[in-house]
Amino acid sequence: MDDYLGTSFLSVKFQTFFCLYKLQLPSNSRLMSYSNENLTLEQLEEANALKEAEEISEILRIKIEVCIYVVVFFIGGPLNLMALSKSLRAFSRTHKAKSQILLLRITLNLADLMTLFLYVPKQIIWLITYQWYGGEFLCRACAFFSTFSFYLNSFVIACIAIDRVFGAYNISSLNAHRKAYIRCRNLLGCGWILAFLLSLPQAVVFTTTSPYEKIEFKQCATIFMIFLHEKRIEYQDPSTSDIRREEIDAEAASMERWEKLYAINHFLFVFWIPCIIIVGSYIVVLLILQGHLKQDKSSSSSSCFNFRVKSSDLTLDDTQSTTTRSPTRSTYLLQQEESFALRSSSSYDFESHQSHPTRQGSIKSRASSGGGTKFGAMAVTTIHRAKQHAKRQAALIIVAYLCIWSPYNLFTVLNLFGMPIMEELRHFLSFLNAAICVNTVVNPIIYGVFAMPSRK
Repeated sequence: MDDYLGTSFLSVKFQTFFCLYKLQLPSNSRLMSYSNENLTLEQLEEANALKEAEEISEILRIKIEVCIYVVVFFIGGPLNLMALSKSLRAFSRTHKAKSQILLLRITLNLADLMTLFLYVPKQIIWLITYQWYGGEFLCRACAFFSTFSFYLNSFVIACIAIDRVFGAYNISSLNAHRKAYIRCRNLLGCGWILAFLLSLPQAVVFTTTSPYEKIEFKQCATIFMIFLHEKRIEYQDPSTSDIRREEIDAEAASMERWEKLYAINHFLFVFWIPCIIIVGSYIVVLLILQGHLKQDKSSSSSSCFNFRVKSSDLTLDDTQSTTTRSPTRSTYLLQQEESFALRSSSSYDFESHQSHPTRQGSIKSRASSGGGTKFGAMAVTTIHRAKQHAKRQAALIIVAYLCIWSPYNLFTVLNLFGMPIMEELRHFLSFLNAAICVNTVVNPIIYGVFAMPSRK
């Protein structure tokens, strides 16, 4: 996750921007320089002890953060590769009726793999070395792809949420499968394009810099940080006039405004807008499913469990009456649906499986072709279980996404607007940033590895 902690020109201490690279610069004030001349020996010893304690604490934080990234890399990597392999095999076996769920999973796995194999290793190397050895091209490329992977991850989850709305609305219909695949393909295409366009500024904003004149020390930092650092040096120059210092103040304030606008735009698109879409979509899903369940309860006593229902009394949703009235085909499809729904922990799998390429109609018409009570009850039970799976997964997705992404984004926004509480919590933002990468471990568990049914 890109970390934007902002910069305070009064403190003139470079903060982490997008959590990519840190500039270890002297912590001097713009208005006054820290001097040891007027300090007593006791005060100097106390200051040195405090500095050593801060250094030890910083080293401990770095070690913990590196451990988080290493664990995420070695657990999330195999899980996502396993999920991607299964999804690709399943996708290649579907010739005519492609599943939009598999398409969403594959895209989500690709986004997570980019995070795991591009962003996480770079973070580990940088936290250990605290320098940038990759040159100008890799500086801009890593800044672009790191941001791109997070944009794409959020956009794919938002697409899944939108797909769930349509899936819940048409949960008992088998006619919407082809449209669902086309809709998801178009949504994902828009997500890829938008993620690419929003990530392009990163390749412009980031560049390599050497903050020290006499020390070989390079960093990949933002133009905002570099500008403020250069202005600070000019401000502290004894030969700088008071009039020029006032001009520097104005220039620094203007740059800070642009920096804040850039950060706000980033956080809106990488989290807050997708979050609003996700939460809103699943509220709609729960309302739709609740309405379906009420309809099932009200109609079960009069229609669904009528033990003597004639086939001619039920309405067919397509024109293939001779085909859909085949007892053998109806029996096979209903048995497949129920066994699949019982095995599956995801309503996605139920919806994609029920869209069988040899049949276009509704579960209602399938029950009619059986001519008996068994298949009518099975259809209702299967739909009910699929709805329950969808509701449980909706809650799981919301909890996982919000728990993992919200703390970091919330605290970073508070830091951007200079909330006093962030002076104490600033050091914990790096942990929250690393914790966001845990989402790459959770995603394949929810969408890919354990949700996939085994083939009979």
